Amino acid sequence: FGSSPSAVANCTPAWESAMQLFVRGPGGSVPLTVEAGTTVGALKSQFALASGVEVDTLTYAGAVLADEASLGCLAIGDEATLWASQSLLGGGKKRKKKTYTKPKKIKHKKKKVKLSVLKFYKVDGADKVTRLRKDCPHEICGPGVFMAMHFNRYYCGKCHLTYLIKKGEK
Repeated sequence: FGSSPSAVANCTPAWESAMQLFVRGPGGSVPLTVEAGTTVGALKSQFALASGVEVDTLTYAGAVLADEASLGCLAIGDEATLWASQSLLGGGKKRKKKTYTKPKKIKHKKKKVKLSVLKFYKVDGADKVTRLRKDCPHEICGPGVFMAMHFNRYYCGKCHLTYLIKKGEK
């Protein structure tokens, strides 16, 4: 059915009068009345006007019809169904699976320390409790939130307040 231009010019129409064809596309089936001299390209534009859907190819009996072919020269009977289809996006190659050269980084796990509260308080012989860590003075935290002791600073993990320790002080 996809005829060359030289074969289309030398053909005689199989039918003379107007005939009804059904074009089934993405928007449904549309009946169209055409003449023998109508080309496939003209039929596409007629279908686009009737259905509102622009199509790329028309097929009949499993063969793609060329745009310059005349409908009278093709062996299409009265009330035949032509299939309209649009081109699809995609068709790219499948991506190759990535190979990693370095192993995955192991995330840090928090260590559970038993009786860690004993680091914050000290009880002397007279049953007096003293705090070993400094409280955070910020208004968000208040008493009860201790600052972490690092080698050169005190740091609050709740409000991110930091005090640097000078070398001469304790």
